[in-house]
Amino acid sequence: MNGTGNFRDIEFFDRENETKQIMDVLKVKPQLLNFIYGPINSGKTTLITTLIENLPGGYVVFYINLRGKSIIKYRDFIRVLFTIEEKGLLKKIKGLFKGLLKHITSAGEKTLYKSHGIPVGESLLETFFKEKSHEDVFVYLEGYFKTIAKHKTPVLIIDELQTIGDLKINGHFIYKLFNFFIRLTKELHICHVFALSSDSLFIEKVYNEAMLEGRANYILVDDFDEQTTKKFLEKFKFGDIDTAIKYFGGKPGDLRILLEEGKEINSVVQEKIAEKRRLISDMLDKLLYVKPKIEMEEGEEKIPVERDKVIEILKMFKDKEEIRDAGISRAEKIYLSGKNILFINPQKETVKIQSRIILTGIREILKELK
Repeated sequence: MNGTGNFRDIEFFDRENETKQIMDVLKVKPQLLNFIYGPINSGKTTLITTLIENLPGGYVVFYINLRGKSIIKYRDFIRVLFTIEEKGLLKKIKGLFKGLLKHITSAGEKTLYKSHGIPVGESLLETFFKEKSHEDVFVYLEGYFKTIAKHKTPVLIIDELQTIGDLKINGHFIYKLFNFFIRLTKELHICHVFALSSDSLFIEKVYNEAMLEGRANYILVDDFDEQTTKKFLEKFKFGDIDTAIKYFGGKPGDLRILLEEGKEINSVVQEKIAEKRRLISDMLDKLLYVKPKIEMEEGEEKIPVERDKVIEILKMFKDKEEIRDAGISRAEKIYLSGKNILFINPQKETVKIQSRIILTGIREILKELK
């Protein structure tokens, strides 16, 4: 039987190092654009939301979660970024700042606009919906954060930033956004900016982006290592720790399922392996008949994905959990990353399978291939 405990805090378990990195950023004036990245279900969102909920007074936090949002057009992003204030409260920006100062300076408390967006008047929001108004949006936000910064430290957090990666307004909008974030942090030092992403291909592109060199900081929130996983399972009085580690590794999301379902572990293992085997098998079967094409660089001819090269990459994990990035066929690496099978770590220049249970499924499929 498994013990009981607060499963809500699974992803936050033993995150002292990551917590320190983020708090070290928040303790000094804004300097860099901060990217928090890691494998899927490693606990990035839980880490940042737990931290901001427990920040001392003196911060005004804006948490914008793009997860699950359909952002195809510019107005979709604006709709998520802003929230309409009460009618008449923000007839003019000057009125907004006056009301804002009264609110944020009261009682010395932390202010948190979690998931509500940045307050704005309805008429101004309608103006922002126009694509040519994106510069006006940045001017508004700069003035807004400058006003807050006179009394408190604003913190802007955007979760799943890669959602807007393909949005275009006279070129990719995200580059305009990066320039604005650099202005808030590196130039004006008025607002901390954190961008979270589970898309390692997006992070790799960002990491190699010349405009961000020397202007960005990268914080990895990885799965637990074996020692931490063992401590965690012991805390929750889990019975078969060795089997749990063998098949689920230190993936917080998988460990949560293991604990919450309360099933006999071998039953869960077989279910999950079968699920991942189907995932890999279906992917390889489809590649027998179709060749997806990958755009290596914008505007360049797309490269077809080769099934044999996909298998070649998977075979590299036959007896390894992590491999060097150099020399891997790029089109196939991009394809597998897009399928959430590979996790790319640009800082270490390594690639690994997203989870131990997927790795197990891959190894079983490889044994059956001729």
